[in-house]
Amino acid sequence: MKTLARLATTRIGDEAFDCRVGELICYAAGPTLLIVAIQALVRANPTRVELVIGLLAAVGVAIGSVTMGLVLGVMAELRRR
Repeated sequence: MKTLARLATTRIGDEAFDCRVGELICYAAGPTLLIVAIQALVRANPTRVELVIGLLAAVGVAIGSVTMGLVLGVMAELRRR
């Protein structure tokens, strides 16, 4: 039982590596979310107002994701020092 507990608490990488992986995921998620949201809006046949609100929301989420990637990149550099 102690072997399983020790194996579960073993770290494979360090915190900087985790920040870099999170950064890559955020950078990949931003444009992907934007593309998927635009496709969903086009299929829904919205009115002009709904289209504008939906696009603004999608752009906001995409920018937020990319910004989170930037923050994680800075954190990785700070942890490296």
